[in-house]
Amino acid sequence: MKNLRLYTLLALLMTGISASAYDFCSVCPTGQTLAYAIASTNPPEVMIETCLGPYSGGVTIPETVSIDFTEYTVVGIGERAFWEGCSSMSYSGPLVIPNTVRYIGARAFWDCWFTGPLVIPNSVDYIGEWAFYGCRKFTSLTLSESLTYIEEHTFDECDNMRGDLIIPESVLDIASCGFSHCAFDGTLRLSPNMIYVYGDPFFELFNITAIEIPEGVGYIDWMVFDFLTKPTELELPSTMISIEDMAFRNLRNLKQMTVNASTPPFICDETFQYVNHGIPVYIPVGTLEAYQNAPNWSEFTNFIELAGVGVAELEGTAAVAVYPNPTNDLVRIEGIESAEVQVCNALGQLVKTVHDTNEIPVSDLPQGVYLLRIADAEGRNHTARVAVKE
Repeated sequence: MKNLRLYTLLALLMTGISASAYDFCSVCPTGQTLAYAIASTNPPEVMIETCLGPYSGGVTIPETVSIDFTEYTVVGIGERAFWEGCSSMSYSGPLVIPNTVRYIGARAFWDCWFTGPLVIPNSVDYIGEWAFYGCRKFTSLTLSESLTYIEEHTFDECDNMRGDLIIPESVLDIASCGFSHCAFDGTLRLSPNMIYVYGDPFFELFNITAIEIPEGVGYIDWMVFDFLTKPTELELPSTMISIEDMAFRNLRNLKQMTVNASTPPFICDETFQYVNHGIPVYIPVGTLEAYQNAPNWSEFTNFIELAGVGVAELEGTAAVAVYPNPTNDLVRIEGIESAEVQVCNALGQLVKTVHDTNEIPVSDLPQGVYLLRIADAEGRNHTARVAVKE
């Protein structure tokens, strides 16, 4: 053990890193010397602070590492852990991250040219910004199903990744350029919990051939999918409320569109700017007049009412406006003074009922898009959709 500590001290001196930066070193299965900081003694857990080299080949991060007769679980990869000290384009083999790791710090693998698939195990619930920026040799990506947020530039410039980009259902938000300049050439599937898709998280993913927007998504911001040119079909969920300017303007190869919303979502004059407005647009039965008269939807000339499109529970009701929308506190029904309101989630499940009011408290509801079934004092039925944010 004294020899190990002496080796550690020598390694620190040779690399010019302070001995206080970490607690001990160990050689991993692929031959790199990794420096660890003790994160917890009960249970015994460590984080990788840095790699002391060699900066070549693939890296297999161990699940556990032992020192002083204590076995520690490897639970984190610190900021700049594999970028710090190595030159750009180092490493040339696969990266294996064990399912004990919960945390990957900012810039942890910046410009490391690992090869093959990148699999983020389901144990990982946080990845810092720029963590895999410029990792140009990974060929595909599988994301952890425990992630809630994807920070800015996390996978930016990973321009050899191919296949599908599947955003796990756990993800609520993707920051700017989270997946920019990647080469995915399959389907882009959003998380149903991304009720607001905004900014430029997918900037210049030109090779995407299809996009899946699940129930739950309610808002698509300005230019979010402006890069899309190849998809031939587009389906918008019944939870869709608003799509801003130029969001889908370059879908020049679109052959058909299905809109499941019984109330036409708000769109701008350039939302579908270069789309062929003569393509079939499938809409719920009973909504033809609403779409033909809705601003900017009226530019489409081939609406087709189709049974099975939309939400059957909306039949026989009239849509009303609610505000503010989105909200995280109260939502008010416009033009109705008193009503009984049933609040249903995106699966159609009843989650709340309020009586004799036009104000519905929603601060206790999880983030998502909800259907309001409204029965006013005169016995008329109405519906509205509201997006609840955190």
